[in-house]
Amino acid sequence: MRFDKPAYPTVYFSDKIWVKCPNCNQRALITTDLGRYTIPFPTEHQSVLICDNCGYRKENNEEWFGYYQGFVGRSCSFCGSHISFTSQPTKQPFQSTMIECAVCKNEKEYSINWYRYKENKPTDPFFGLELWLQTDVKGNILWLYNLDHLCYLKEYVSAKLREDDGRHKYSMISNLPQWIKSSKNRDLILKKLSRLEQELIK
Repeated sequence: MRFDKPAYPTVYFSDKIWVKCPNCNQRALITTDLGRYTIPFPTEHQSVLICDNCGYRKENNEEWFGYYQGFVGRSCSFCGSHISFTSQPTKQPFQSTMIECAVCKNEKEYSINWYRYKENKPTDPFFGLELWLQTDVKGNILWLYNLDHLCYLKEYVSAKLREDDGRHKYSMISNLPQWIKSSKNRDLILKKLSRLEQELIK
């Protein structure tokens, strides 16, 4: 079997993402109009989160359920030396923090710039919710957004011959970890993918 599908980036599959509902912890769906498509991430996108189990609904990324990480990168107000600060991930950002300059040792309160933090566990990029489609493979987490994403990966893993020509650095295949690409894990991964597929379509 040959895998010769187009070099889709992971974001290509992000128009529908199955996640754990933040209200009832059951399966919920994020549907996104990706808007103007740019690599590696779309701009002007509109997302809606709906849980059919409890009726929970959020629109247009109005709430981020994941963590934030804060950064300060500027010149010291006293001596002009570069000041760099990175906060621990938190769900409750704060406006400022006291920082001591490593050069002149003067301390001052500086404002913090906050960004959405990418956790080690698989989460969606729009609301920061844990993905529904995930499974353990020898201590590694295999995750997927939806059925199309799953089928694409399943075809790749199944293939004995894989066409890699022309794959750009943002393509999903180019960024797969080696344990997914390894032939010795093929049967186990296919078994796990089949289980996730059956769970999703039942």
